[in-house]
Amino acid sequence: MSETTRIAFDYEAVPLIADGKNAAPSTGSILAHSEVEALGLLREQGLRPISLKAPNNTPAGDARITAISSHSNRIKGGRITAQEQVLVMRELATLLRAGITLIDAVTSLAASRPNTRMGAALHAMARTLNSGGTFVDALDASKIKFPVYVSQLAQTGEVTGKLASCLQDAAKQMEYEANTRKELINALLYPAVLVVAGIAAVLIIFMFVVPKFATLIQGSRAAKVPDISLWVINAGVFFKANWVAFVIGLVIFGVLLAMSLKDEEARTTWLARLSRLPLIGPVLIEGELGRWATMLGILLTNRVPILTALELAGGGLRFANQRRLMDLVSREVRGGATLADTLAKYRALNPTGLNLIRVGEKSGELAAMTVTLGELFSDAGRTRLQRLTTLIGPVAILLITVCIGFLMAAVMLAVTSIAPT
Repeated sequence: MSETTRIAFDYEAVPLIADGKNAAPSTGSILAHSEVEALGLLREQGLRPISLKAPNNTPAGDARITAISSHSNRIKGGRITAQEQVLVMRELATLLRAGITLIDAVTSLAASRPNTRMGAALHAMARTLNSGGTFVDALDASKIKFPVYVSQLAQTGEVTGKLASCLQDAAKQMEYEANTRKELINALLYPAVLVVAGIAAVLIIFMFVVPKFATLIQGSRAAKVPDISLWVINAGVFFKANWVAFVIGLVIFGVLLAMSLKDEEARTTWLARLSRLPLIGPVLIEGELGRWATMLGILLTNRVPILTALELAGGGLRFANQRRLMDLVSREVRGGATLADTLAKYRALNPTGLNLIRVGEKSGELAAMTVTLGELFSDAGRTRLQRLTTLIGPVAILLITVCIGFLMAAVMLAVTSIAPT
């Protein structure tokens, strides 16, 4: 289907009236570029579609699923981005809210993305659903690397019958995390450029300036050159003679590091190690607690029992020590203890968080309070991160200045030691 050609879709829909009851079904046709757009236009007109058919009088999604199969060997584009994942989740939630069945919604989304990796992934989901699989099975079949909580929320939505609401919540959380990553990258861009430029300046001095004094020192054997000057000059000579091997080793290290970061388990291991550091550690820990509290609140909002919600939210934590801690909390709550008392016993939250949980339990608004707690932790982590990134620039300038000053001091000591008195 062309992106610029509008097609007349036949529909059957019911208008929603003010008292919440449905009137008699009506039929008609609507012009749209795609099935998704047609469904959106019907919702804008206050209609809830019962069926939507393409011009060949077949269900819109089914009419094009064969076309996807026949062109699946000509997939274009690179990896599926986080933005595409969020968009698909939002569109799928919208279609489900419109009354479209899950199979038809997934099929329609797949049909609107021909010859793309996302389209092929959605097509695999549609095949799984058509064969009787659950939506969680379909997510696994798609091979899309969704965050762990997406499967948790999908499973919750299927059990509670609120799949559309759960997918909408998943999309919101994914969008929040994507925006957080973007903010982090933007915040670290200037310090990273500054650090790279400083290291390059130090290496240039170390490689091209310092070795020039080696001949001068060797020609003045009687001079008493300080040991620090000899060490710096000899190191500069060695680096200049072996710079090719040094560059090759640096490239190999960078490639291995990049490959390891592509793996989710290795990335989690690196984050766990960083969480033990003084400055970056609190930022990562507060971010994880924020994700845990937000997920717990979303699950409780969707009427998931608290024990199940604690297990699902705890299972989504990336750091092993935090997962073990939340497992202990779940066991205590299963034994009859209150959540606030258990969290206080294991010192899992700060006093503010404990007060919110305690108030939520007493007032019956635990879901709302945990969502608020997640927002507080996320904001606190973001504030810490902003302070950290603001501090990186001055610290980097200071360290680079010290390094350059050290090299220049070592060279000047050598020069003054061989200068005639």
